[in-house]
Amino acid sequence: MNNRFRGLVAAPFTPFNADRSINLDVIPTYARFLRENGVSAAFVCGTTGEGLSLTLEERLAVAAKWVESADKSLPVIVHVGHTCLEDARKLTAHAAKIGAAAVSALAPMFFKPRNTDELVDWCEAVASAAPSLPFYYYNIPSMTGVTLPVAEFLAKAADRIPTLVGVKYTYEDFPDYGACVTAAAGRCDILFGRDELLLEGWKAGARGAVGSTYNYAAPLYLRVLAAHQKGDAATARKLQDTAIKMIAICNGVGVTHLAASKALMAMLGVNCGPVRLPLTQPSAAQLVTVRAQLTEIGFFDFACRPVA
Repeated sequence: MNNRFRGLVAAPFTPFNADRSINLDVIPTYARFLRENGVSAAFVCGTTGEGLSLTLEERLAVAAKWVESADKSLPVIVHVGHTCLEDARKLTAHAAKIGAAAVSALAPMFFKPRNTDELVDWCEAVASAAPSLPFYYYNIPSMTGVTLPVAEFLAKAADRIPTLVGVKYTYEDFPDYGACVTAAAGRCDILFGRDELLLEGWKAGARGAVGSTYNYAAPLYLRVLAAHQKGDAATARKLQDTAIKMIAICNGVGVTHLAASKALMAMLGVNCGPVRLPLTQPSAAQLVTVRAQLTEIGFFDFACRPVA
């Protein structure tokens, strides 16, 4: 089993109605929007998708709608991580049943694994619920508090999890990342997960990346990668710096980056609605500020184009 995702994998926002109930009707247009803007796959119900703020039934429904809407032209990775093992296994089995391309699970973040052996035990139990579906460990210490070396996890999991194909690596530990890229003679698919460091990730061996800002700025990042591939380091750096400015604007408005980013989608024709508590929705005044600051850096020239 050697599943590979290349290019930009968007981590979609979960669309909500004004009352914060899920809005599945937005997803078909959303999937088309991503395809038409150069995104190669979707990673659903993860951090950006507020997956752990959804009920089990909501997560099942969102995953099914994405797979139905995206078809084969936009493979879907379903995040199945949970603090409850049996719920994680239900999500995994369901992902296989609906035809997802892969599943991914973060480490449990309440009772945390204390070492890589315990992390392997957990991931083995999750992945075994779908014996033929590619499995990615989701490393995101900023959210889970689990900072175990992933290269060590890969070495120990290799003989325990037959469906393990790689990692969604959302961390800044480049030595560990590099060790993951070269693990098992390069057979693992190590998806890079820090948008603001995409260029550095590519230099470290990434060939696929998962991120929230690819939802609305994929064309900018595709230009970063194209310049890098051509050996035009100055242009690649300049474009990556523009992405960093864009991210800083969303970080600096007074709400979380996720909340500000989700609100941007409506400006591009895909209204994903509000965020759920404890996240705070940006005010009308904050959105005016974000739009003005983004306009100053040319956002609406390099952002994703609305669907026709």
